[in-house]
Amino acid sequence: MSNDLRWLMCSDVHFPLHDPRLVELWLKVAKSWKPDAVDLLGDIDDADTTGRWATGADITKPIQDAGVSQTKKFLKDIRYYVPDADCHFHDGNHGWTRHEAYLKKNAPTFASFIDPNMLYDYKDAGFNWHRYDEPPVKRFGDMYAHHGDSISKHAGESVRNDCLNWGVSVVRGHSHRMGNYNITYPITGNKIRGFEIGHLCNSSAMDYDRSPNWQEGFAIAHVVNENGEQKAHMQLVEIHDYTCFVDGVKFTA
Repeated sequence: MSNDLRWLMCSDVHFPLHDPRLVELWLKVAKSWKPDAVDLLGDIDDADTTGRWATGADITKPIQDAGVSQTKKFLKDIRYYVPDADCHFHDGNHGWTRHEAYLKKNAPTFASFIDPNMLYDYKDAGFNWHRYDEPPVKRFGDMYAHHGDSISKHAGESVRNDCLNWGVSVVRGHSHRMGNYNITYPITGNKIRGFEIGHLCNSSAMDYDRSPNWQEGFAIAHVVNENGEQKAHMQLVEIHDYTCFVDGVKFTA
């Protein structure tokens, strides 16, 4: 085996509206593949109890939300399987973003007493936290990570827009679609790459889209040193019938 750094990503689990077998499959990959880095690219917690339609000043809603407790367990499961990995938790437009907006609107007196770590206990699980309203985070080589800002009905277009708006290579979620975008500037030789990596949620439970054009999947990368520079060799991993292949190894849930 080479000394490549292994990088594993997933997005849009939407606990408790997740697909348990998809999550089981991804954790099997984490356990076996032993990544050196893990990025959760947002909407891990659906925050369905504190969406824009939620009313009332019930401070317990975020704390008792099923998505919160399941996200907390997910972080601990990941850390158990990859105890030494560099782990990053990127918030999405769901998750803490929703909980925070709910508290500021409906329970402002208590808003300052609840924070992401209180809900998800990400520090104890050894994760680095990134807010959704922050810019993309530089990870390896030219690749930046974020949940994603732009949204399109067609796979690959959302990440294309983010790449062009931010001017960097991006791996992201948000669209629940799987696709990539590449552009090369021949005069300078500069290249920008973009990847949207699919989802691990239960599509039939997500009732805000009656005909979801979504793809099940996640992403991996081998990060190598080439001519003294880091290069992330990105790969989208498709899931079909709860089966995927990572580096030629078959995983099934």
